[in-house]
Amino acid sequence: MSSPALALEGYIVALREEVIRLLSDMADSLSDEGETSLEDRQRLRDMARDLREMFFMVAVIGEFNAGKSTFVNALIGESLLPMGITPTTEHIELIRYNEVAERVPTMRDDGVREWAHPNIGAQGVAIVDTPGTGSVFQRHEKTAKAFLHRSDLVLFIISARQAFAESERAYLELARQYSKKIILVINQIDTLTPAEQVEVRRFVMDQVKETLQLEPMIFLTSARNALQGLNDEGMDGLRAYLRSIYADMPPAEQKLLAQLKTAEGLLSGYQARIRQRIDLVKADSGQLGLLEQELEHQSFGIAAQMAQAQADIVTAIEGIRARGLAFIDEHFTFKKLGSDVDRQQLQVDFQERVIGRAGRDVEEATNRYINAVIDQSRAYWRSVIERLNRLRELLAQEASAPDQNIYAQQRESLQEAIHIAEAELKSYASGAILSEMEAIFNESVSGFRRSAIFAAFGVIAAALGLLTPGPLVGLGAAPLAAPALVAGAAMVAVFGVPAYRYLRRITTETKRDFNARLDLLSKNYNAALQDLTNRERQRLLQFGKQILVPIFSRLEALAEQYRQQEAALAVLAKRLNDLRDKITSS
Repeated sequence: MSSPALALEGYIVALREEVIRLLSDMADSLSDEGETSLEDRQRLRDMARDLREMFFMVAVIGEFNAGKSTFVNALIGESLLPMGITPTTEHIELIRYNEVAERVPTMRDDGVREWAHPNIGAQGVAIVDTPGTGSVFQRHEKTAKAFLHRSDLVLFIISARQAFAESERAYLELARQYSKKIILVINQIDTLTPAEQVEVRRFVMDQVKETLQLEPMIFLTSARNALQGLNDEGMDGLRAYLRSIYADMPPAEQKLLAQLKTAEGLLSGYQARIRQRIDLVKADSGQLGLLEQELEHQSFGIAAQMAQAQADIVTAIEGIRARGLAFIDEHFTFKKLGSDVDRQQLQVDFQERVIGRAGRDVEEATNRYINAVIDQSRAYWRSVIERLNRLRELLAQEASAPDQNIYAQQRESLQEAIHIAEAELKSYASGAILSEMEAIFNESVSGFRRSAIFAAFGVIAAALGLLTPGPLVGLGAAPLAAPALVAGAAMVAVFGVPAYRYLRRITTETKRDFNARLDLLSKNYNAALQDLTNRERQRLLQFGKQILVPIFSRLEALAEQYRQQEAALAVLAKRLNDLRDKITSS
C-alpha cells in the first residue's frame, strides 16, 4: 500500500486523528439494526481507514456503457486504463497523484488496483474508476456501490445516447443520501446534433432537479474525441472547474470536511429514526392510555345503563304497589266480605288488575339493559381489537429495529391482548354472555311472579279468613259463622266498632306484608343488576390491568432506552460540528 499522498502539516494531522476517533466512535455507537447498521459501521470504518492515506477521492461512476474508463483516460490525457465496449472494469481502479506515472497497477489488500499519474489535478487527489452500474455482472455494481461512501467528490457519467436511466437515478439518490458533492458529465455527445445536445442537457437537468432536488454542475463532453486530442470544450471546462475546487481549499482539509459531511448524513439518519421511534412509542403509549381511559368510561357507561334499568324496574314495581294497595282497600270492606267470595275469581282479578303487564315491563326493562350492555360492549371490543391491530402493525414495522427482542415481546403481548379481546367479543356474539345475563334476570322475574302470586294469596287468604268460622278477636262473642254474614250492613249493626277495628288491622297487616314482598323483590332486582354490572366492569378493568398496563410499562422502558440513544447521538453530533468548525477556521 502506498504511503500517504500528502505532506500534512501538524494541525491537519491532529484534526485527522480527531476525525478518525469520531468515525470509530460512531461505528461503535450505532445501534444494532441488522444488515443496515452493519453496512453503516463498515462504511464509517472504511472512511476512517481512508483518512490514513488522505487521498481526496474523485469517484467516477456511471452505467457500464457510458464510457467511464475512456473518460478517465481523456481526463488525464493518456490511455492508462483498459477500455472496451463490454464491462472491462471489474476492480476499483485508483489513480493517485505522483510526479512519475506508474503504468503497471499494484493490487492492494482491499482489492483496489492502484496506478499513479501526474495529471490528476493536484497533489493528494486520487481518481477512482468504478465498475459500471446496471452491469450484466451484478458483482460489479455491488463493488461500485460499496465504494461510493468513500468518495469525496462524484463525477457521474451519463451516456448522451440513453440519458438518465432508472439505475442512474437510483445511484444518484444513493450519492445524495451520502451527502456527496456531485458533478454530472454527459458523455458521448459526438453522437448527437447540437440541437439534440441542448435537449439532452435540459432533460437531464430537469430530471435531476425534479426527482432528486439536486442542481449540480453539468458538463457535456466527448471523451473519445478528447482522448484523440480533438478540441472538447466540455472536457476543458471540467478540468478548469476541478482545479478551482482544489484551489479553494487544500485537498487534505476538503477530505476531512467531505468525510465529516458523509458521517453527518449517516448520523442524521439515525437521529431521525430514533426520534421517529420515540414518537412512535409515545403515540403507542398514548393509544394505550386512551384505551385505559375508555375502559373506565365504558364501565361508567354500563353503570348509566344500569341506573336506567333500575328506574324502569322501580316504576314497574311501584305501579304494582299502587294497584295492589288499591285492590286491598277495594276488597277489604264489610260489603265485599259480606258477599259470596270466589277465591279463584279473586286471584284472577288480582293477577289482571294488580300484576297485569308489570311482569312484562320488568322483563323488558331488564332485557333492554342486557341488550344495551351487549351492544355497547360489542362495539367497544371491536374498537379495542381495531386499535390493538393498528398498534401491532406499527410495531411490525420495527422488525429490524434495535432491541428486536423487546419489540418481539411487544408484538407477542399485543397478539395475546388481541386474542383476549376477540374472545370477549366472541362471547357476546355466541350468546354466552346473553344467556348468562338472561339466566340471572329470568330467575329474578320468576321470583317476582312467585312473590306476586304469594301476595295475591295473602290478600285472598286475609279476605277469606274473615269468613272462616271462629271468634273475631276482640269481640268476646259467639263464633261468627260464614252463613250468618248475609250483608255488610248487618255485620256493622251486630258487631259495631270492634268488627270495624278488626277489619282495619287485617287490612293494615295485609298491606304491610304486600309492601314487604315488593321491597324484597326490588332489593333482589337491584342486587342482580349491581352484580351483573360489577362483573361486566370487572371484565373491562381486568383487561386493562392484566393486559394493557404491562404493555404500557414495556413501552416506557423502550422509550427510555431510545432517549438514551438519542442523547448519545447528540453528543456525537456536537463533536462533529466542533470538528468542522476547527477545520474551517484553521
